[in-house]
Amino acid sequence: MRPRPASPSSAPTPPAPPQAELGRTAAALDDGRISADHARVITGAMDDLPDGLTLEQRRACEAELLLLAVNRAPAKLRIAARRVLEAVEEDQDVVDAHEDDVLAAEEAHAHEESAFWIRDNHDGTMTGHFTVPWAAGAILGKVIDAMTAPRRRVQPGSDAVVTEPSDLARLTGDTRVDELDWQHRRGLAFADLLTRIPTDHLSRKVAATLLVTTRLDDLRGDLHRAGSTDAGDHLDAGTIRRMACAAGIIPVILGGPSQPLDLARQKRLFTEAQAVALSLRYDTCAAHGCERPFAWTEIHHLFAWRDGGLTDLLNAVPLCGYHHRMIDGPDWQHTTQRAPDDTVTIHFHRRT
Repeated sequence: MRPRPASPSSAPTPPAPPQAELGRTAAALDDGRISADHARVITGAMDDLPDGLTLEQRRACEAELLLLAVNRAPAKLRIAARRVLEAVEEDQDVVDAHEDDVLAAEEAHAHEESAFWIRDNHDGTMTGHFTVPWAAGAILGKVIDAMTAPRRRVQPGSDAVVTEPSDLARLTGDTRVDELDWQHRRGLAFADLLTRIPTDHLSRKVAATLLVTTRLDDLRGDLHRAGSTDAGDHLDAGTIRRMACAAGIIPVILGGPSQPLDLARQKRLFTEAQAVALSLRYDTCAAHGCERPFAWTEIHHLFAWRDGGLTDLLNAVPLCGYHHRMIDGPDWQHTTQRAPDDTVTIHFHRRT
């Protein structure tokens, strides 16, 4: 006779399996006690924990992170989570070292993720986006805030507080900017800041400088004519005069004193003045089809200096690093084509 199977009520109950790591976090997310952003912070903090912790210690850290998430925004939780090791580690030096390691890893990741782009809207404006390490972004934010914040001081001889124009109004000479909305003021402050960036420390100042061709009478304010820029568009005379006082623009003045641009054999390297003059002829690398901007190029002697080539504009051509290496490399040959305006296009062909 076959034995009867045990009824479900009489079968022994197996022990509950141990809860998987981050199981409580998943449950809190499902219950709506934390958001997806909170869960991402907790997951990252658990990944950052040092090796060697026991399963129980890791679970204790997860429980602490869930407690920290209560009434904390994800950004604040991320800051607190760097020290979650305190839940299982009494030695503050160890906790401090772990926090420092986490911050160093974040900084390295930030450098890997850094990016910048800018787009011409073709209506007189440009729109851009950037990703930078936190400290650099915080500095920029503080500078913009300092430029746009109203300046308040106590009036001498009394307790009255008076409000003075912001630094932005003082720098631009326009007190009306303080009446604009917050976002508009910050945009104007950022634009003003960009025109004041010093470039003297750069190896090639012209690479980071807007070049504007104008006439001396326009710069003095006697006449009003737009000037052409090396970035492909024009600026009005008033903007040119205002920006000429800052570090971010060099007026290429027609009708004023000139600088020597043809140095023959006097110098081997091209000068800053020659680079300025060359940038008025070229927007990009001179290699055929290359669109790398002039600012990324190096000035190359068409006829090599070592072979008697002159350091003058007719012998100068801008090449990006890639094509500069090609022109001196063994695998490529090239031909040059000179246009009526003396610009040169270089065509490369692989050697056979």
